[in-house]
Amino acid sequence: MSYMDPPRFHFSGQFRTDPSTINNSTENYSLEAQYNNNPPIDTNPNSVWWNEKGQAFFKVQNTSVTAACTQLGTIVTSSAQDSLIGAQILSVVTGGPPTPQYGRLVDLDPDQQARSMIVGLAVSLTTSDGASLTGVIRPMTIIDLWVRVSGGGAGGITSAGAMYQSVLDEVQWQGIAGTKSPVLQKLYALSPSALSIKIVLDGYQGTLTSPDFATGRMVGTIGPYFPGEPAHVLAKRRMWGGAALVQQSYGSNNPPLNPAPFQINNGYLSLDLGNSIPTSAPYGGPFVDLGTVNAVIDPDGANLTIGAVFSSPGQFAQVYTTTAGILDIALTPQQLQALANAPVALQINPPAALQGAVTGLDARSLKEGLAVPNDKPLKASGATIALAENNNGLFASLDFNALRMQKGAPAWSSSSISGTEVTSTAQVPLVATVFGKPAVQQTIGIRTAINQYQFKNEEGKFYDINNTPMSAITFPSQVQTDSNGRATLNFTANDLSPQQNEERRSALNCQLYLFVHDGSMDTLGPNGGQPLTLLVFENSPYVASPTWSANISSIFTQYARLYPAMRSLIDLSDYETVKNNAARIRSVMTLPMAHPGFMPVTRDLSPLELDMVLRWFANPLS
Repeated sequence: MSYMDPPRFHFSGQFRTDPSTINNSTENYSLEAQYNNNPPIDTNPNSVWWNEKGQAFFKVQNTSVTAACTQLGTIVTSSAQDSLIGAQILSVVTGGPPTPQYGRLVDLDPDQQARSMIVGLAVSLTTSDGASLTGVIRPMTIIDLWVRVSGGGAGGITSAGAMYQSVLDEVQWQGIAGTKSPVLQKLYALSPSALSIKIVLDGYQGTLTSPDFATGRMVGTIGPYFPGEPAHVLAKRRMWGGAALVQQSYGSNNPPLNPAPFQINNGYLSLDLGNSIPTSAPYGGPFVDLGTVNAVIDPDGANLTIGAVFSSPGQFAQVYTTTAGILDIALTPQQLQALANAPVALQINPPAALQGAVTGLDARSLKEGLAVPNDKPLKASGATIALAENNNGLFASLDFNALRMQKGAPAWSSSSISGTEVTSTAQVPLVATVFGKPAVQQTIGIRTAINQYQFKNEEGKFYDINNTPMSAITFPSQVQTDSNGRATLNFTANDLSPQQNEERRSALNCQLYLFVHDGSMDTLGPNGGQPLTLLVFENSPYVASPTWSANISSIFTQYARLYPAMRSLIDLSDYETVKNNAARIRSVMTLPMAHPGFMPVTRDLSPLELDMVLRWFANPLS
């Protein structure tokens, strides 16, 4: 069960987030770096970028329930039919004591900002007849980041689109017995302890002078969740632009659409296009005219047309705001039989030339706030296959795509499901399907993935970074799935010294390792994506009696410089201030990393350094 299954409900509204951006480049971590307000370019990596005083909060606002579904094929949009319709979904503070907080948006590393995590986001809703639902969303990392504005016309982060999927935990229900909301009653009966949630974000306003600064468009869906199921991926079927059927139409060019998860259930094709259709303008602008979009079975074989998914930008806009881009299409017995062992594809027939979707490393640069090149114009050539399954039906995905590790940290355990804690080992779940059924005894290869720096070198070329030294991480070259199509990728963090790390990262005390696997349909990066990034901390030497001047000042001063918004609360670069507030600072540094109030908010302080800081608090030598 997942957000795609009934009973489910959909919502539409806004999100608000204000990440700090000084930490967007490794060069800004040096205590000698001289920041400036000029735009970031190859020769100016010390820019403060676009939001130097951000506080990394993430909130849901102006959001309400737009539709509900208790059975496939039936969508309710009136509060007279379900009292949940129109209910406001609000962010609520959570995590006290010491201080309750709103959710936070946390980047993994300046070299990998396309794995931003939302931590501690709690939401609540109340129906018109007083029933309520509250819960805390399990930390979730961004997936399927792309340039949604066709051709990247908006430039920078305002062109971005992405989605998140996770589990709503700590669910509390009130007034369910007496409510006139059939969907809430059915959800409570089926999945009372946890719920599956997916959100799609785009239309971000990153201009400081705009009254809408730091806000963007959000749609989403909540449905049932059962323990043991994947939390962060729809483990069914998926169409993407890298399929052979798509390459026949577009060759080396990117198609104009982003990947789309889907499933076949109870005679319906349930298709999620929420993060797949491009817009023609920023800030939630109109969707691109793709002509009539048809779902087709086995285009190179039986070539059975399921039917029109939508036929105009306005029609899809209605689907997007009402059901978060999810459509349930009834299937005939013939279509059901064909779908069991044949690929599904989306065929478009645009009236004019389109731009290819910008994905991969270019899309990551967009997330960082850099301009991205417009993709090559695509020729208007009539009906083309823009998304498709792989011909063999294989789809494999990991349930985590970003983790933190260090040799000597606690081993992976059942408490590691938040994906936030630093561990010495990692057990990353993988699920594989073939045309939606478990891929039994399937061998999945694993290898390192390319990452390139956001700025060009002196020769004017982008260059490879990270993944060195490889001795710092142990990983499997392949795994084999079990009878349920499941496997586990086991990683171990080894010794990593400052002398082994890239000189460029000398002020960061960590290194990134990026991996790709067979069957991945991730949008990020070349050669099938970068579905997993591991941040491995260096092994800093043990200091028996740390002092402020020799060991602690550099840590706190770096945070004070990178996150100047903190100075209005506390000056972390000042010895007396830190010493006098030691108990207060210690209280937030010892919270669980999944807590929204945990500090540092970036979660980039290694366990060994944290241990040293805590021991200094006990004896704050100058």
